[in-house]
Order: sequence, then structure tokens, then C-alpha cells
Amino acid sequence: MSPANKSGGAGVARGSVYGISRVDNEASRTHGWLVTIQRRGVIYRKHFSDGVFGGKRKAFAEAKAYRDEVIAAHPPLSMQEYSSIRKKNNRSGVVGVCRYCASETRDLPEDKQRWFWVASWPLPDGRRKRVKFSVKKYGEDGAFQRALDARNEALRKLDGHFDPGAVRRRPRRTREGRESEAKAATL
Repeated sequence: MSPANKSGGAGVARGSVYGISRVDNEASRTHGWLVTIQRRGVIYRKHFSDGVFGGKRKAFAEAKAYRDEVIAAHPPLSMQEYSSIRKKNNRSGVVGVCRYCASETRDLPEDKQRWFWVASWPLPDGRRKRVKFSVKKYGEDGAFQRALDARNEALRKLDGHFDPGAVRRRPRRTREGRESEAKAATL
């Protein structure tokens, strides 16, 4: 099976292959396109055989049509919905807020350790934004409340749909871009 799957998001271009992979398995004599889309824990999967649909191009066209139907009937999570999913390893009780010990102080005696409450949320390009609040500076409750407020404010501003492939598709930095970043860093 050779993947031809390039990720896309809610605004998938009709010509893209988001959710579609090529299957060429000589041993089982299977040749076609496999559509796999997951929405809210449900996996929609269907195979489009070259032989059944009259060739690679026709099978691909049918696969794209099916993929587009699934996406239209089951849109991706909004960024706010995705950001509200509570993970199994959450120990703070609040999604996107955690208590954090600065790694360089972790092995020191407890009174020398630097603790923070950290708020995090996804950005549209797939990266995450993190803001931390010192327990020493604000107190345990004050740092927690500031982290909670920062996250809630960021989520109110969040717009668009969650795109699990966004990080993998980050645009490559050009030489000009790196040079201008380096120049800005020296100023």
C-alpha cells in the first residue's frame, strides 16, 4: 500500500487527495483508492476498485465524490470543540491548563523549584500557544485563575475548523524568510 494521502482541512480543495490513499497490493491483486475519514470517533472507510469503476481515474473520481459527501454530512470539529476535549491524562480538571515545574529546577529541593500554571491552546496553523503564570509571583490560586482566564479569552477568539494535518503542511521557510528573521533578531 503506497500512501498518496496529503492532509487537508475543512476547506478541502476539490482536487486534493485528503482522506484518500492509493492501494496497490500485487499479492492480493487489490488495486484502487481507499477513502478514510474519521469524525467524532466514527471512521468512514470505503474502497474504490479500479476494476469495478473502470480504471484508476474513474475510481479516483468516485472516491473523491464519496469523500466530499462524508465531509459535507460530517463536518470537522470546530477549533473550540476540539479544544474542549478532555484528555485521559488531564490532572488539573480543566482542559488546556496544567501545573508545570521548570525542568531546570525539577531536581532541586522543593523550596527552590519554580512552579507555574500553564494555559495552552491550538493556533490555526497547527502550532500551540502556551502562557505560564508563576505560583511564586501570583500564588497557587492566582496563577491558576490567570491561566484559566488566558485560555478562556484565547478560546473566545478561536475561529475555524480543526485540521489535524496543519502542522505537517507548514510552509517551508525560504532563504529570504530566514535572512529577514535573523536580521530582525539582531535588531
